[in-house]
Amino acid sequence: MALRSKAAVLFLVTLFFSTWHLDQGQNANTVSRAASVAALVEQGTWSIDAFADLTNDRAKVNGRYYSEKAPLPALLVVPIHWVLRRTDLIGTSDAAHINVDLLRLGGALCGSLPFAVIVVLCWLNLQRRTPGRSDVPLVWATLFGSFLFIYSGSFFGHLMGAAFALGALHALERGQHGLAGALTGCAVLCDYPLMLFAGCWALHLAITSYRSGRSPRALLRFVGAALPFAAALVLYNIVVFGSPFSVGYDHLDAYASESGSMIEGFRPEALIGLTLSPYRGLIPHMPVLALGLVAWALAARQERHPVGLLVALPAVLTLLFVCSVGMWWGGWAFGPRHLTTVAVLLAYRTLPRIAALPWSRIPLSLLGFIGLAYAFMAKSTVWYSLPTGILRPFSDIILPTVEGGGFTSSQWPVVLGASPLVGTILFVSCFGIALVLLNRLLKPTDHAPLPLP
Repeated sequence: MALRSKAAVLFLVTLFFSTWHLDQGQNANTVSRAASVAALVEQGTWSIDAFADLTNDRAKVNGRYYSEKAPLPALLVVPIHWVLRRTDLIGTSDAAHINVDLLRLGGALCGSLPFAVIVVLCWLNLQRRTPGRSDVPLVWATLFGSFLFIYSGSFFGHLMGAAFALGALHALERGQHGLAGALTGCAVLCDYPLMLFAGCWALHLAITSYRSGRSPRALLRFVGAALPFAAALVLYNIVVFGSPFSVGYDHLDAYASESGSMIEGFRPEALIGLTLSPYRGLIPHMPVLALGLVAWALAARQERHPVGLLVALPAVLTLLFVCSVGMWWGGWAFGPRHLTTVAVLLAYRTLPRIAALPWSRIPLSLLGFIGLAYAFMAKSTVWYSLPTGILRPFSDIILPTVEGGGFTSSQWPVVLGASPLVGTILFVSCFGIALVLLNRLLKPTDHAPLPLP
């Protein structure tokens, strides 16, 4: 089977499992985006005045309400929702509730679809750099066994932004600088802090051009392709918020910043909270990444690699930025959702290093099992509905909910008439079977490996 055919099979199977659960909860974050879609399709306006009482994630400008979210995820849903509304396949939303089918649609397009893309790109990277391995268990254990899987099926913008950013990095590594610039522009329109990655990548291209003595053609292509998206963001800000550099977060009416801006100053407790803490820590909520970072650090020490502008530096800068944001914990959340792109790009970069470690099998199996068990228990029960004041979400909420049989009804088997428990059992069973079959079906193809990054 050709590599493209294998990638297509992996994509479809991953998409099947990432759409098993579709979020229909009236969460402030998802409702804010869905309200923009409903307002544009049903009322022809950016204003979400008709739905303002349904969400606190809103901006108030000149007496009118708008979603404060980055606009691209909602805009990508608009044309499909328009078609489904015109054919009466989705009902209207009103002041009492956002239509649950609209929330599911947004979750599938902006959560499940990009999650599947991320899985495939990570797998392709492994195939090209570590021939002779199937690598499906490694990729699935890392990504399904993480907080990233929790947000598949939900109408957030983080996974969409991460998928665009990963596509941009993939294009940069292949010398497709125009495509990388366009994808980077899309990423920023999904998640504003990804400007840090855009800046580091532009700097990387500038330094590379200077050191090689060549013309800055690659940099110009990258910047030129990104400029239309920057112009679109400026235009959006002017039309909706009245200023080219004013975004929705500057006009929040339900959250008063201590400093008057999004950035409130570096908080040392956030650094531990976002990395090692069971509260919102990256490592507890993506266990395989711990092994990946160790493998990457060992390789960098042996090969004397400098700190990279493609992943390492923007990841650190993003971490420090989130540590300086007032609500660094992300509200009701599972894991560090504001570090979604950091997690995805670190996985992309470090998984080949794990595959190259001769002693990785046992720790990988252990960490992979822990990650899958934790993520599946959360996804099958409370998803990301973990109050900010609960510092030990696993022991205080998730495990008791599992023991009490509080399984989620947001599964398509439940829509078809199965009980939540049966749907959960089917999901875990089918996932295990699919993992075994894919590991056998997607046999590696012999080829010369690319150098490890």
